[in-house]
Amino acid sequence: MLKLTKREMVILGIFIFMSILFASDKLYINKSEDIVVEHKSNKMEETEGNKENENEKEEKLIMVDICGEVKRSGIVKLKEGARLVEAVNIAGGLLDTADRKQVNMAKVLLDGEQIVIPKIGQDQWNDENPKTYKIHKNSNQVNINTASESELQSLNGVGKVLAERIIEYREKKGRFKHISDIKKVPGVGDKKYEMLKEQIRVN
Repeated sequence: MLKLTKREMVILGIFIFMSILFASDKLYINKSEDIVVEHKSNKMEETEGNKENENEKEEKLIMVDICGEVKRSGIVKLKEGARLVEAVNIAGGLLDTADRKQVNMAKVLLDGEQIVIPKIGQDQWNDENPKTYKIHKNSNQVNINTASESELQSLNGVGKVLAERIIEYREKKGRFKHISDIKKVPGVGDKKYEMLKEQIRVN
């Protein structure tokens, strides 16, 4: 058996101690790196989860009533900003009797709006014959019962003050039953009405 001197034993002991210390440090570093990697992975998962939650936000929907010369009249639900062509498709499409020339299929729909598709040869709805279907010769006509201030100002001859008066009138007196009722609003006389009547509707 090899005998070691006291000095050699001390040196051997120091060597063994340093080896153990080095091995322990390496093990600790590896464990630390594992923890860091796991932490980063969790953060990535949280970020991806947040993105998925944002994508899952509900889209705002509107409902419109479509009737007249379509295959299936009724209430249809659409995404906000949808156009008339989408509502017509859901309603099964136009009948052969529909007057396509009077319908603006690119019209953007509003929540709660009623769309009546006219029949060929049908007269426009008017005060003298209130039971007649509502027809839009100009499908961009403004509904004076639901229009916002900015929409009212898009009418020829209507500025900010008159738009505010129209809104104030309907809030106090209720809905306009006929387009001629707009003459009850201060500032709308016969001349102004003649200018507006082809641009407005009440349904």
